[in-house]
Amino acid sequence: MSTGIVIKNMNGYFYIQDEFGTIHECKVRGRIKKSKYSLLVGDRVEFSEDGFVETILPRHNSMIRPAVANIDQVILVVASHNPDINELLLDKMLVMIEHADIPVILCINKYDVGDASTDVLIDKYKSIGYHVITTSAINHIGIDELRNHLQHKVTAFAGPSGVGKSSLLNAVDEKFAFQTGEISDKIKRGKHTTRHASLFSLNADSFIMDTPGFSSIEFTDITLERLPTLFPEFSDYVEACKFNPCYHEHEPICGIKEALANHKIFESRYDAYTNIRKDIQNQRKRFKND
Repeated sequence: MSTGIVIKNMNGYFYIQDEFGTIHECKVRGRIKKSKYSLLVGDRVEFSEDGFVETILPRHNSMIRPAVANIDQVILVVASHNPDINELLLDKMLVMIEHADIPVILCINKYDVGDASTDVLIDKYKSIGYHVITTSAINHIGIDELRNHLQHKVTAFAGPSGVGKSSLLNAVDEKFAFQTGEISDKIKRGKHTTRHASLFSLNADSFIMDTPGFSSIEFTDITLERLPTLFPEFSDYVEACKFNPCYHEHEPICGIKEALANHKIFESRYDAYTNIRKDIQNQRKRFKND
């Protein structure tokens, strides 16, 4: 029996990389198919010499969208310029990652073309408590720091289109582009397929997760009660709320609104909270009408 990590799921086959870097094409035993756990990219498994997955080893987390398991961290990439940072989109993605309970590092790429507003934004998110790094693939700014963060972890890269995620990965390790093609050739698909999550190996125990769908914004599994807990800076002020639960909108005595009035919470973050709250309410209405 051998152990490995699922790096790809395609057409009923699971591609598993063992501890030596060899990729095995496997199928799943019927008893696993009937269990409550579906096999996901990122799962650690035991598999037999005849090419069958025998056991799914315990997970430390999993996600529905995208359907992946055992992510150690998310590198959320935005660009200083071209495209400019959309803070509402950034906050929505941070909420999704917080909901999945996965550590996140905010990466400000293209820092070489940033300006004073870039540094203001960096200070803002650092003050909230997020770990922020700055990078530039062209000028090799922050690449060594980024590479260090990737060691011994399964890392998902997320962020809007055009922010330079692929360029960053190629700067971290030039074999990344080659490996993307190598694995895609093995499974007989195009080299830039983004329909399914995939893992790419930087070394024996460091993986990059290509996660199509990670950047799509859906809040269908976030409740109105859960939402305030996904803004870390709110936690210092919720005890001052009179009502429990407090939705921090129309309640007369609210610690969050008081902190907002006293400039202890950024207005843009509170606006993001109310925007997402409306999204969740609208999704509930659509669900009831369907």
